[in-house]
Amino acid sequence: MKLSLSMWSMHRTVRAQGWTVLDFLSFCRAEGIGQVELLDVFWKDVEQELPQVVRFAKENGIRIASYAVANDFVKADEREREAALNTILNAFAVAKALGTQTIRVFSGNLSEGFTFDSALAHIVAGLGAASALADRQGLTLCLENHGQLAGTGAQMLEILNRVDSPALKSTFDTGNFLLVEEDPLRALDTLLPRIGHVHVKDFKEDPQGRYRSLAGKKFEGTPAGGGLVRLDTIVERLREAGYEGEYVLEYEGTGDEAAGIRASFEYFKSIS
Repeated sequence: MKLSLSMWSMHRTVRAQGWTVLDFLSFCRAEGIGQVELLDVFWKDVEQELPQVVRFAKENGIRIASYAVANDFVKADEREREAALNTILNAFAVAKALGTQTIRVFSGNLSEGFTFDSALAHIVAGLGAASALADRQGLTLCLENHGQLAGTGAQMLEILNRVDSPALKSTFDTGNFLLVEEDPLRALDTLLPRIGHVHVKDFKEDPQGRYRSLAGKKFEGTPAGGGLVRLDTIVERLREAGYEGEYVLEYEGTGDEAAGIRASFEYFKSIS
């Protein structure tokens, strides 16, 4: 059981220094990290970069564990919902080129004029269409618990049940549940049979934190094992349940991102 690194863990460095995906992979090579998650938001020119990234990864023994896209189905305009679907569909060829079958996706954001119930129909329709096509191509979409529409375990389960596709599973983000006032262990009870991908993330309460929960509590990212999430128990329960999917670090702390990543990897070794 090895921990992969999401490129999002270095997003501040990427943006401040203008890194490309190749720069991120070079960082991983130097750190001895052999498994990664890549995201569509970091391509500058995917058609030009993709062959270079595939070659670099192969030559340096770096496995692409998962690929993530930024889609939002909660749009009143049908054309915008179609664009969100195409964001996922366009990822199929990229994921295959990268050598991964796992694509991380989203539901969308709660925007003005929508409630959960009114947004749910668009989410289910979009993810249903994407999952049907993914299933035919041997790909798995993994929906991340994120925001107010797919934030709790119950919300996630409702979406998964309504779509009812073997090609749609849960990306279990261990930290995000705290932002919707849910104990990650309770969410694990709800979603355990449906998990296909795990984001290893930890948060601590911090009056100056950048992340605010629904109840107004402030949180800040911290190296894995340094916060409120019982990652040791989560990993133990996943292991007991026979989970064989990916574990991907999504570090969101302040300060030196590389230092936070190193500390997180050391902690994960101690519990895996």
